[in-house]
Amino acid sequence: MTATSAIPQGLQRLIDGVPGDCREKLIALYSTSKYDENQLDCFLCNHKTMTADLLPAFQSYLEEEAIKSKSATTPTPSRGMQQTQASAASANAAKKRKSISKSAVFLPSSIGAVLGRGSIGATHPTSADTAAEAIPKRPREVADDVAQKPLPAPAPTSSIGVEVLGDERLWSGGGPGGAYRWMDEALEERAAERDRRLKALELELEAAMRERHPELEDVVLGAIGVAVQAEVILCGRVVCESLEGKLNESSMLLEALHSSAGAASDALPGRVRLNVAACESLLAFPGQLVCVLGRATASGTVFHARDFIPGLPTVAPKTSIQTSVGQGAAERLHLAVVAGPFCIRDSLDFEPLERALERVAAARPHALALLGPFLDANNQKIAAGDTTIPGEEADEPCGFEELYARHVFPTLQRTLARLRRASPDTEVLLVPALEDVLCFHPLPQPPLDAMLGGPAAGAAGRALDELRGAVPGLRFLPNPAHVRLGGTSVSLCAADALSPVLRSGLVLRPTEGRRLEAALRALLHQRCLFPVLPRDPPQVSEGRASALDFPDRAVPDLCIFPSQAGVASATVVDETAFINPGAVCRPVSLGSFAEVRLASAAQAGGGAAGAASLQERLQIEIHKLA
Repeated sequence: MTATSAIPQGLQRLIDGVPGDCREKLIALYSTSKYDENQLDCFLCNHKTMTADLLPAFQSYLEEEAIKSKSATTPTPSRGMQQTQASAASANAAKKRKSISKSAVFLPSSIGAVLGRGSIGATHPTSADTAAEAIPKRPREVADDVAQKPLPAPAPTSSIGVEVLGDERLWSGGGPGGAYRWMDEALEERAAERDRRLKALELELEAAMRERHPELEDVVLGAIGVAVQAEVILCGRVVCESLEGKLNESSMLLEALHSSAGAASDALPGRVRLNVAACESLLAFPGQLVCVLGRATASGTVFHARDFIPGLPTVAPKTSIQTSVGQGAAERLHLAVVAGPFCIRDSLDFEPLERALERVAAARPHALALLGPFLDANNQKIAAGDTTIPGEEADEPCGFEELYARHVFPTLQRTLARLRRASPDTEVLLVPALEDVLCFHPLPQPPLDAMLGGPAAGAAGRALDELRGAVPGLRFLPNPAHVRLGGTSVSLCAADALSPVLRSGLVLRPTEGRRLEAALRALLHQRCLFPVLPRDPPQVSEGRASALDFPDRAVPDLCIFPSQAGVASATVVDETAFINPGAVCRPVSLGSFAEVRLASAAQAGGGAAGAASLQERLQIEIHKLA
């Protein structure tokens, strides 16, 4: 057996991360196959983990890689040998296609893949320098584990319209109260804004409860904290009894509007303890707007609910892609998503970003979304003040403005100009992040040109203007941004919208349900990217918080944000695809970016308009940067 000291350090770290029963077998396999870190990492990225059942598949993958490597260095054979090799290659290819047809799937409905397991969907031919090779997947524990036909390649030169949705005043100086006043927002103003949202959804929540229970003709909408003998419907906000603890069934309170009739006083809203023991299903977290049906105790301090609605129903959106047929490639969406940080934690070298954008240029998508941070405040060199520009001999560190002006934006200008030459019609969308060094605004953040530009712009603002001039059609978007790309509604955010729901203490019943999938479904029910209270992340301007809601309370077709709750991947939840592109750079290694393809119902083989589901029309490819 090979000694562990003979195994490279990076490969040894990956082997140490697999279950113990597979670790020794992988070490033994290394003595015969001499596989490298990239091969094992690519396999784990597609399967998330290693089990005894997957070891034969990994060994087959290594054998195929060895054959490819040997054929690449073998001299040109004679004509007779060529025919023999061609026959063998055809047999191997047929065998491989058969294997893929049994195991490759489009996006699984299970969130075991969302932000938790890599999913490539149907495979497409890719060259070695444009994407990590897809490895055949195991059948998922879902009903839709049947192989799908690959989508046809998108038209590389077709343009796509970009429409920004929502009220632009919410992320500009013309919003409520004029300029941003995040630190000056009074408690009364924040409470009033939260009450406004609850009041706006109250009638829709009540209607959802009555639709579920048509027999409730005589049941009225009650007031929280008011004792009544009859059964009533209550609408309110779920809060935790303890400010420091996590929510659970025994610590759940229901909070009323600040100005409701059941309020305990003019200063504090009314609250009742919420007993949900009689509810068959439950999905709750702090800050959630819900509707419950039940009875209050004689004192009015406890409400015994027999039904619990976690928010608005998730109705599938009707977009032009679902309802239009026969318009060819114009109905398709081909989107690349590249998210920061763009440097590893102890470096300011943007070479990983350049490599990612080179591969995007080769793909020639309809649109490219660049999500910040462009200069990460958590970078070790930034935190230590070691801000020397890579490649320059000067020992003196430069300021953050100068770093943006001389390094960050010129790198973007150079790489995006190459993309523009390769694909002139690709729309480029830039979204800032809370971690950007010079972006001090809370959510919702204005676009980069609004934060750094203007009449009093410094060196960074002037460099940004040069970037805009060098890349025609460059679009600066707020964070988060709700846009319509060629008829497809897309929500983009540079902040993690999934982890706050999981951290808050998600209460789920039945408990064997998939927590990650339930957390994403909770965002759809609330029609909001960041519904958790207290706010997480805390940098949220309550006066502008409606920009965090989905426009017109319609769920999007695609919801895209990087998340730490798993690896880069995607899934479909109630006809909305949640996509985690991963970060271009992880703390000490390179990461990934995502490529999204969405076909019309006709192109996906659905026949009549709207016949094919989103999952059948969607393909996600996670490209690993090696």
